[in-house]
Amino acid sequence: MSSPPFLPFNAPPVSEVKHDRHLVRRYLLQSALRLNAGSLLFLSLAIALLPLWLNHTPAAPGEMETRKLTPYIVGGVVVAVMVWLALMSNGIARSFLARLGEEGKALSVEAMASLVTRHIHAPFNPYTTFDLCTESLSGLALGTALGYSGPPAFFHDPFKGRIVLGRWRPLALGRHVEVRISSDLGPSCHIELRCRPGLAWFAIQQGESLKTAEMVSTQLHQHLARHASALNAARRERELERTSLQARLSALQAQVEPHFLFNTLANLKYLIRTDQRAAQEMLDHLVGYLQNAMPDMRSVSSTLGREMDLVSDYLAVMRIRMGTRLRYAVEVAEELRSLPFPPAMLISLVENAVKHGLERASRPGLITISARHESGGKGELLSVSVVDDGVGLTEQSGQGTGLANITERLLLLYGKKASLFVEPGDGQGVCAVLTVPIVGSHA
Repeated sequence: MSSPPFLPFNAPPVSEVKHDRHLVRRYLLQSALRLNAGSLLFLSLAIALLPLWLNHTPAAPGEMETRKLTPYIVGGVVVAVMVWLALMSNGIARSFLARLGEEGKALSVEAMASLVTRHIHAPFNPYTTFDLCTESLSGLALGTALGYSGPPAFFHDPFKGRIVLGRWRPLALGRHVEVRISSDLGPSCHIELRCRPGLAWFAIQQGESLKTAEMVSTQLHQHLARHASALNAARRERELERTSLQARLSALQAQVEPHFLFNTLANLKYLIRTDQRAAQEMLDHLVGYLQNAMPDMRSVSSTLGREMDLVSDYLAVMRIRMGTRLRYAVEVAEELRSLPFPPAMLISLVENAVKHGLERASRPGLITISARHESGGKGELLSVSVVDDGVGLTEQSGQGTGLANITERLLLLYGKKASLFVEPGDGQGVCAVLTVPIVGSHA
């Protein structure tokens, strides 16, 4: 037999728990009344049926007087039983109080209550919260923790947002837990948890409702917290991915900075000496080009109208440099100019058309830029084409950073919803078609 453990000499003294005297008196009286109320129901039924039994039972000679005294005897027995039950309830209640003291707890209103309520705030909408509560409360782990032999008897009504669980059916007769979820639509909702006693109301309360309510509310808190933590982790991961995507896009857009700037400035310096009118026209278009290009270098969104203005200024500058070798036409409907369009992509296609198509040709060439709105199985699309009649596709065509950057940026921004097709033109030259989804359409 093991000896009781001894506290070390320097251990702090164990403070004696003192219960509130008012609560103790209330608890002792409540326990006696509850236990006697349950017994009184059965005794009252027996007393009501006793005259019927006496009247239908044949009396032996000399028993009539005894039968008249029987109800008084029964009344005395009832009083004696009630006194005995009161004394027994007093002993059980004081035993519970002593156990609370040993555990270092003081008697509280909830420990002696048969109905305990808890309120929980859920950071999810009512439908998600109801699914999470159903998943958490219907498992074997909670039933085992509550002392059941298996999963709890379970009832749920998704239309009323109500969940009930207990040890056995019918649930309303035994001690059971009722969970109600508010139906107010919004990003969060409210959960009300009630531990109801059923027929256990007539028993001496020894903190069973409080323990059950605490256990169920802790289970719900932990399950909701785990789900919220998982969502926050996924949200942080998406945010990191978005930040990484932004950094990659910025790095890619920095590579498509206008490479013709220094050549244009050198040409402008020459024109100032030889043809001041042409120099003024080139300077005006260069300023317009830079005003449209600089915001694009710092953003991931633009409009088709801004990109068309950027291309027009670029082609105007190049026409001054190339003379009659370059002609161009920009065809875009006015209602399409306000549609969102990724920046610095259209200018790259136009630069390729000038550099790889017309500058290598020994004849004048034409660049046509057009845009159209398309509707199909993939949703609403905006398609922009750049067509030139230059030397056509060569081995060096598309091997620079321009087309590679466009393809990668389209994949990063739109996934498989966007596309870039570069193919030979009709007869000669190259046709490049850039297609992106219109923001807000269903793809």
